[in-house]
Amino acid sequence: MTTVSSTSSSTAASTGSSSLIASGSGTGIDYSALVEASVQKRLSRADRIDTTITANEARIAAYEDMQSLLLAVNTSLDGLRNRSVSTGAGSNLFEERTAYLSGGGSTAAGDVLSVTAADGAETGTYSIVVEQLATRHKIGATTTASQSAALGQSGSLTLGVAGGTAVSVDVEAGDSLTDIRDAINARKSTSGVTASIVKVTDSQYQLILTANDTGKAITLDDGGSGVLNGLGLTDADGGYTNELVAAQNAVVTVDGVRVERSSNTIADAVDGLTFDLYAALPGQTIGVEIGTDLSSIKSAITGFVDAYNAFRAFAQSHQTVGSSGTAGSDATLFADSLLRQVTKTVYDALNAKVTTDDGDTLSLASLGITFASDNTLKVDETALNAALTGDIDAVRTLLGLEMTSSSTDLKLLRYDRSLGRTDFTLDITVAEDGTLSGASVDGDSSLFRVSGNRIIGNDGTAFAGLVLVYTGESGSVDVGFSQGLADRLYTTLNGIAATDSGDIARIVSQLDADNTDMTRRSDDIKTKAEDYRTRLTAYYARLEAKAEAANLLLQQLKYKESSDD
Repeated sequence: MTTVSSTSSSTAASTGSSSLIASGSGTGIDYSALVEASVQKRLSRADRIDTTITANEARIAAYEDMQSLLLAVNTSLDGLRNRSVSTGAGSNLFEERTAYLSGGGSTAAGDVLSVTAADGAETGTYSIVVEQLATRHKIGATTTASQSAALGQSGSLTLGVAGGTAVSVDVEAGDSLTDIRDAINARKSTSGVTASIVKVTDSQYQLILTANDTGKAITLDDGGSGVLNGLGLTDADGGYTNELVAAQNAVVTVDGVRVERSSNTIADAVDGLTFDLYAALPGQTIGVEIGTDLSSIKSAITGFVDAYNAFRAFAQSHQTVGSSGTAGSDATLFADSLLRQVTKTVYDALNAKVTTDDGDTLSLASLGITFASDNTLKVDETALNAALTGDIDAVRTLLGLEMTSSSTDLKLLRYDRSLGRTDFTLDITVAEDGTLSGASVDGDSSLFRVSGNRIIGNDGTAFAGLVLVYTGESGSVDVGFSQGLADRLYTTLNGIAATDSGDIARIVSQLDADNTDMTRRSDDIKTKAEDYRTRLTAYYARLEAKAEAANLLLQQLKYKESSDD
């Protein structure tokens, strides 16, 4: 009997393999294709979810771009709202002041003095003459041949400045000029006197004492020890040996009124104004005009136009329709309801009109700002300049928030939200001791609470965020608010674009949450699909192994039959 030895053929269809290639001795079926088709059918659900996630990520990026652009618009508007920090703004450009200088003859006015005006300072003009500058008292000792050799002086000297705290400095016989300088400077923050050494020639050194502050004379005393005379700071009569610069106060005349101060910075002559004196110019008048800082307002207005146009370009890019009539590839927010709402809101706000107390109607056109054919804004600089220099109060009314009151005793302290009600009559009750006891509108006392002399709008009412100060007696006060274009647009956009609480932030937060949930679902589908791949691969591997074994058995039977024959 002939023995037939058989060698099994290898196959990739082993349990757990990632691909299956059937051998010629098996079924001949492409199991890998079968496995991949079955797995991809399951993965298609994850693919659809991933496509949605990618689309959401694109929308999030577009929303964040829109949010940044709207916040840039609001940044440009903030100072134009005529609100102070307490009423909800970062700055108020209408309250910022600048000084315009003129005169001085052949000397530039700015070389004589500068004037800084505080926010809210009274506008007006002043005539300034700088008669003399304040100077630091400076005295010198007699010269010595060396700054490091012992001077042979001993004793104690006391030095300071008029009105200050004097200090005592001990001098020993072995001390040099440098030692004495260093000993004086060790106490200069207390004494108000600084010592220095000037090299006059190669063989002459001089000790110089200088008052730290202008307008203050140096005081010296040695208690009769003779140290001051020995150093050459004072003469035999106790007078200064070398008074290099006399101490003197600054003297200016403001509208003919003589003002004398010890410093060249004068901040208490006129409320809200600080004068810095640089040079004395007796007999020459410097004109000072304090006015609204029109340059800053103009920059803010043109900055707003630029910020709006940037947003407008963004909006247009997301409303683009291709030749086929469908949205462009970059129009991520095409037909987006929020973008449509924002675009309309901004457009309506910019087309609004404001009526003044005189009945005049103001609009952006009053500032020389109009819409171009593509709905971007353009500025007529000549018209803008004329509006700013011609009637800054009208510009304030057009753009900002203003409160009117029938009583001068009622003042606005804070209003950090959008207007809930623009006109109302406030009925105020004051107790016999002069303290506020209540405030109401239309008989409703729940709208406000009082604290000291403050009337505070309660949360949840139309007056939330409003804080008034009242110093009068019981009575009724008519109150009115006018909300200009800048303030109205700012408060509207803030509700949409505020980083933490705006509409965009809420939508982005929801999309992020949706993506997190969908990512979890997609990952779960992918994990299960891979598990299924492993199981199906093992199943087909077993089938192929059985088919190979059966085929081998069949070949053996056929061989045996042929052998038997």
